[in-house]
Parts: sequence; C-alpha cells; structure tokens
Amino acid sequence: MIRSLYVRIAVTFLVIVLVSISIAYYTANQLFRHDLKGQNGMEEMMITRLERLYNDSSPRSLPVFLEQVSSLQEMSIVAVNRNGLVIQVGRTSRAIVNHLSYKTVADIFEGDKARVDFVDEHSSGPPIPPAYGRLAQFGNTKWAVFIAPDHVRQVRSFQRNTFTILITLLVVGCVLILFAARYLVKPLKMMTAATTRIAKGDFSVQLPMSHKNELGELADSINKMAHSLSQLETMRRDFVSNVSHEIQSPLTSIGGFAEALRSEDLTEADRNRYVGIIKQESSRLSRLSENLLKLASLDSEHHPYEPVTYRLDRQLRDAVLSCEPTWLAKRLTVELLMEETVIKADEDQLNQVWINLLANSIKFTPEEGKISFQLSEKNGYAVVRIADSGSGIPEEERDRVFERFYKIDPSRDRTHGGSGLGLSIVKKIIDIHGGTIEIEDAEQGAVFVIRLPLKPELDI
Repeated sequence: MIRSLYVRIAVTFLVIVLVSISIAYYTANQLFRHDLKGQNGMEEMMITRLERLYNDSSPRSLPVFLEQVSSLQEMSIVAVNRNGLVIQVGRTSRAIVNHLSYKTVADIFEGDKARVDFVDEHSSGPPIPPAYGRLAQFGNTKWAVFIAPDHVRQVRSFQRNTFTILITLLVVGCVLILFAARYLVKPLKMMTAATTRIAKGDFSVQLPMSHKNELGELADSINKMAHSLSQLETMRRDFVSNVSHEIQSPLTSIGGFAEALRSEDLTEADRNRYVGIIKQESSRLSRLSENLLKLASLDSEHHPYEPVTYRLDRQLRDAVLSCEPTWLAKRLTVELLMEETVIKADEDQLNQVWINLLANSIKFTPEEGKISFQLSEKNGYAVVRIADSGSGIPEEERDRVFERFYKIDPSRDRTHGGSGLGLSIVKKIIDIHGGTIEIEDAEQGAVFVIRLPLKPELDI
C-alpha cells in the first residue's frame, strides 16, 4: 500500500501522462489515416493516365514501364491479365498480391471496380492505405490494374516523429511531476509538523501565507486554530488560577478564624464575630460552587431547556419584588416601564438572568440611587433595558465583563463578595435563547440592553 503522499501524487500524475500519451497517439494515428484517405482519390485517375501514357508511348516492356512510373510517383502497382500473369512493383505490391482473390480479379474483368484493404482501419498499427483497382488496356491486352500510394516513408516518418514527441513528453513530464509533487507536498509537510507541535501544546505556530489557494486557506485555518487554542489555554489557566484564588481566600479565612476560636481568652463578642465571618465565607464558597455548577450545566449539550409561553412583564415585576428588601435597605428607587409582552422561553433560566442583573445593579448603585426597567417589543424581539445610577462600566472594559472571573475592580468586588461569574451566566443563558446582550453608553451608571426572540425558531 502506497502511504507517501509524494509517491501517490507522482504515480497519479504519471498515470495521467501515460493515458494522455496513449490518447494522443491514437488520435494522431486516426488523423493520419484520414489524411491518407484524402490522398487516395487520385488512384482511379492515375490508372487512366497510366493507360493513356502507355498507349501513347508504346514502351517495349510493360514491367519496366510500371517500375519507372512506380518509382517516380511513389506508388505500388499490381497488374493481372486473364492468363494469370502478375506484374508487381512498389514497396506494398506484395501485400496487395497477398490480399487479392480470384473473385476480385474476375470482377475487374467483368467491368467492376475493386478496393483491397490489407489492414483493418480500426487497427492501432501503422496506417497502410487500401489499393484501388479497375480494368485497363495496355496495347492489345486487358489488365486488372491495382494501384495504391506507397506511403512507407511517410508512415515511418510519422511513427518516428510521433514516438519521439511522445517519449519526450513522457520524460519531461516525469521530471516535472517529481518537482511538482515535491512542491505540492512541501507545504503539507510543514502543516503536519505544525499540527504535531500544536498537539504537544505549542500554540505559537504560525505558517507562512505564501499560497493564495486551497493550501493557503488551510494554512490560514491552522494559524487561526493555533491562535484560538492559545486563547483557550490562556483562559483555562486563568480559570484555574481564579478558581484557586476564589476558593483559597475564604478557606484561609475559615481556617484562621476557626483556629482563633480555640483560644480560651476569646470574648463572647469576638467569638460571635468570628463565627459570623466563618458563616459568611462558607456562604461565599457555596455561591461560588453553585455558580460553577450552573456554568458547567449551561456549557453541556444536555442542559435542560424547557420553553414555555408566559408574560415577560410579570416575570420582571416578580423579580423586582423578590429583591425588594435588598433595594429598600439602600433606599433605592426602582422604576418599571413595561409593555404587556408574551414570550416563549425557559422561564427558570431567564429568571436567573433578571435576578443576576438586578443584584449587580443593587450592589453597585449608591444609596438613594435609581434603577429602571424598560420592556418593549420590536421586530419580533422583546427588548429589556436595565439602567442604574451606579459607577458604570468603563468603555475599554465592556468587551470583557462577560468573561468568567473577570472583575473591573477586584478589590471592590471582594468587598461585595462577588466572584465574577454572574454576568458569564447571564451571557450564556441569553445565547442559549438566541438573544443578545449589550452595554450602552450612558452619562451615569450602567445600561444593559437584552434582546430576546419572542418565538424561537427552533427549540433546543
């Protein structure tokens, strides 16, 4: 079995060249035969001229006369009289005699004309033109005369030139094929080496884009794949680092305060405070674990997605009311401007979206601030606009706020107990529903705009 692509390409091209040469030789042979046939229309006229020339000149010997004419005109001539005397001159005259039959000669003397084929026209061998015959009178004797062009030299020249050209094409083609195959295989070998490096974890591979064809497109795809894998590897390392940090921090606090509780000199007030801190850090670990499990479930292909038809405006109102103690504690004003909207979606998942976004707005909006919800329908989409009067999100950070564990101000987030997973969960749920989430420019605070299809085209 041929495994080398280089050998396969070379053998394939060689087979193509051989087939092409065979077809070219067959075509040239048929064209040559056709050309010879076009030259065979003068035989009958030539017999008439022979008859007239002989009778006008009255040579002493018919064989000598025919020999001279054959030499001058490059023709093979066979003459047969009623007594069975045969005169043959020319290179192919023997072949004509060998193919003559008694009936053919008899038909000539009866006034018919004849054609003698001595090679099948469909043969791939050297073309030999047929002989034509009719009755002729030389002096007082009638002869059955057969005449054929003597193309032996032309046939040999045709064969020699044709074979020379075809062999030259074969040799030159084979040499060029070897170089062409190497030229084609070289970038593929480079790509193989590149993919091997990628498989070993080296994502710094960059293939040259010298080909603007399919190979160039393949090289570009490999470069993009390496870049994407590099980003994924970076994200994986950041993810592990962030998870380790988020888990290590509360664990350190829990361990430290648990050790402090062993002290016998600890007052009751300090003991209660340490227990409260341990409980707070435990809750933080629990939320982190819950969010990680939620993201893992959303990332899986088997995450439950159960769309139902319900009133979106009522769901938003219920989400605001469920968080009422939190925003009342900060004396926030929550404004609801919503149209009656019916949507088909997974109610539990979208409820998670509104709770997360509202919790962020409450968290980062100062006391006596304002949060507004606006809901409208536009072009088959439900458009939800959530705005707050908080510190806002810098424009250069907006493309990254949906990344996992990303924090605009890590120290601020630690104060509020955030892990940087809330907006990632929001983005994932909205993507599952075929919607979009964007951050708009605002003079103050942050403005999230969510667009969800009222009726998804395909239920997942």
